[in-house]
Amino acid sequence: MKISIDAVIASRIKAAWQKLDSGKRSRIAPAVLAANQQAVSVVQSKRAPSGPAAAHHLMLAHSALTGDSDGVVAGLDAGVVVDVGPDGTIWGTGKYEQLDPGWAEAFAVFLESLIPGKHDFIASPQVVPIPDNVGIALAGDWGTGDWRTTANPAPSTDVRNHMALLAPDLTIHLGDVYYAGTQDEEQHLMVSLWPPAPEGSFALNSNHEMYSGAKPYFQAIANAPFAKQSGCSYFALENSNWVIVGLDSAYFSDDLNLYMDGSLGPETGTQVQFLQQMVAKNKKVIVLTHHNALSEDGSSTTALWDQVMSGFPVNKGPAYWYWGHVHAGVVYQNQDPQGRNVACRCCGHGALPWGLATELENAANVAWFEKRPANDPDIPERVLNGFAVLRLNGASISETFYDENGGVAWPCPDHQ
Repeated sequence: MKISIDAVIASRIKAAWQKLDSGKRSRIAPAVLAANQQAVSVVQSKRAPSGPAAAHHLMLAHSALTGDSDGVVAGLDAGVVVDVGPDGTIWGTGKYEQLDPGWAEAFAVFLESLIPGKHDFIASPQVVPIPDNVGIALAGDWGTGDWRTTANPAPSTDVRNHMALLAPDLTIHLGDVYYAGTQDEEQHLMVSLWPPAPEGSFALNSNHEMYSGAKPYFQAIANAPFAKQSGCSYFALENSNWVIVGLDSAYFSDDLNLYMDGSLGPETGTQVQFLQQMVAKNKKVIVLTHHNALSEDGSSTTALWDQVMSGFPVNKGPAYWYWGHVHAGVVYQNQDPQGRNVACRCCGHGALPWGLATELENAANVAWFEKRPANDPDIPERVLNGFAVLRLNGASISETFYDENGGVAWPCPDHQ
């Protein structure tokens, strides 16, 4: 059976596209065309592109705008995996895979949100005290909901259940509710399902939340289980030895680049000032963002890296930096430009289907990445999803990556 783009979604995309001014259309069009070129190539060659995959919500955007003029949709069968890219992208038409026609909703919502604009930025960050001995569970890109069966649960379901079994004191979502962070999705795929914790739960903003102009996201973080954020998208958690700073890397990201690259906003803006204030406490710092500080293979830093480092003195940096956005679980070798010595971790593998990222196999800056098969009868190409737990014990810290089945995927011993 061939896939199809929902007729209502296609109509919404066309209508919103026509309402945009020509300047915005001309900024967005190159990304739409580049994604379409990848889609055409995959359909024709049955091979994944050799380079990074374009944003999944753009893959069928051109098809929706043109009535599938180049036959991309007509050339794809439902529930079929074509290939796995070197970055781990599963080029298939199943739910949440790269060519899932459901991603078209994200593009429709994104276009529609450009017209009224996004939610006002809230600049009232909370500094929340936490115990000196505390367990913190982190999952990124988790907001997919319980989309499968009891016999073969969604990875997000297993991640949620095993996070809860470990009884962390705090739970933190590193961002992304799918497809587009709409009101229904935020409520039913995030708020009502997220595992609460006795010391509180927190949620970062992300590109997918921004596709709805972040309005549903800001409503979500004003209420339980995220009420300790008080409706603000950045915050700090502090004890005697550590400050954990959660930053909003999505709100100030370039909207016409679909919020894909992280940004903290102006160099003298409130987020950088807040980070500087937290760094001035002279405690060990852990930074949390949705967007990545490094390329997936760890070979280069992003603009977000420079922005975050501007909040630290020269030759200093956070002890740890966790992010999502890339749907892999990766532990990098400590990053040491200018003597900063930052332990960087990607924890974006909370739910979405992801395959073996062969480009990470021999990457010099990768210490570990999740590559074990999930043995998923529905998606045989999928590797295990998972989450991370940090345990702060006075001045020491231990880190553990767990897989979706509750097994230890990567442990790190306590260290100062």
